[in-house]
Amino acid sequence: MLINKIYEIDSCDDVELNIKRESKLEFKLWYDDEKNPEALVFFIQGLGADCHDKMLDFIAKDLMQKFSIALVSVNYHCIGNRPDTGSTFYMDEIDKLILDATTQAAGIKLPYSVDKIQNYDQMSEIFHFINQALIEGKKEGKFRLDYYLNLHVSLQPTKNEYQNFGIMQAQDLINAALFLKKNAPFDTMGGGIPVIMIGTSRGGYLAYLAAKIAPWLIDGVIDNSGSTKLLWRLVGFGKEIDFMQYSELATFDFFQHIKVFCSNKTFWTSNSSSPYFFSPARRMIRNVLEPSHLQVCAKFLNTHYVSYHSIKDKNDLLEDKIALYDYFKRLGFDEKLNSITNESQIDGKFIKSLDHGMGIPVKLMIKKELPIMLEKIKKHPKKEYKDKSISYPCEDLLYKFTQKEDKILLEVENANQ
Repeated sequence: MLINKIYEIDSCDDVELNIKRESKLEFKLWYDDEKNPEALVFFIQGLGADCHDKMLDFIAKDLMQKFSIALVSVNYHCIGNRPDTGSTFYMDEIDKLILDATTQAAGIKLPYSVDKIQNYDQMSEIFHFINQALIEGKKEGKFRLDYYLNLHVSLQPTKNEYQNFGIMQAQDLINAALFLKKNAPFDTMGGGIPVIMIGTSRGGYLAYLAAKIAPWLIDGVIDNSGSTKLLWRLVGFGKEIDFMQYSELATFDFFQHIKVFCSNKTFWTSNSSSPYFFSPARRMIRNVLEPSHLQVCAKFLNTHYVSYHSIKDKNDLLEDKIALYDYFKRLGFDEKLNSITNESQIDGKFIKSLDHGMGIPVKLMIKKELPIMLEKIKKHPKKEYKDKSISYPCEDLLYKFTQKEDKILLEVENANQ
């Protein structure tokens, strides 16, 4: 019988920003109590979905009929950063500055100072006022009929979280795996049950990052269109530079005459004098395609990689994915990159387009690649490493990840000391 359980555990604090975490880590486990799973398979959700997605129940039911696996989905730190997963809108000081400057430039006099906007209702009231002023201004000939105003608001993730980006999220995936290896309601082969990470887009990126942080733990990665380099506009502070060019998303869905740009709440900043400066070292640790780091990671070779990527992916370049898999090959990793480069490869069932993600159904990708990966893991099992620790030099910082007492711990030191 198919069973699902939801867990809440302590995971990690934000070591980089020295912030104590308030929230528990939540994740969901599906397994068949009449089978003994031969692998923990993590499906990592991307933007706009979490472990409560109803689709996952159907995927789990279908997979359990075909494979002896346990499926895991993790609500990693800041997963609730889109309205679909519970985030809310608010205005921080930069948003208010943008609002004030933009309306003044457009000659729109607000009913009260932007400093008085303290909650969502007041923000909504102001935006409705501006939208109506634009409608009336167009009728009076003050604005062109195609004119609209560009404004910015911030997204407050659920659980009072914020965007650390990448590191805490990958730690959460690893900590969920370590917890289940020890506490799962089925035999985990003495903790030796293989761990496979699967993801599309943002989920694929986090799968790679988890394998970078704990390469002795992750047996396989199956990826569709995952990033190889940090997309820093997704960290949340792009509005400090150009809120239109470097926001995370933009929409006319709320107001016909206002284009609303949105970014996540974050403490990271482009201000080099701030202790929260997102320095080159912070970017470097978050890159998967980082040659010197790949060489460090290569001492843990028994991780298998497979990826699908389109030549017309506008989010992440195929040439970067090719470069990553070339490094994997040269360093001795088992790897296979499926480059989708022309329309003749579109079959309408598996490959549906050349856009980001290519429309590849999650179930079909898993059904196609999981048996191959399970067989490889059986033939080439991961050896047991006594030293479960890895260090990555990053400019002026040294990032050290260590597995200790069923947790992955992070230390960040000054590399010049």
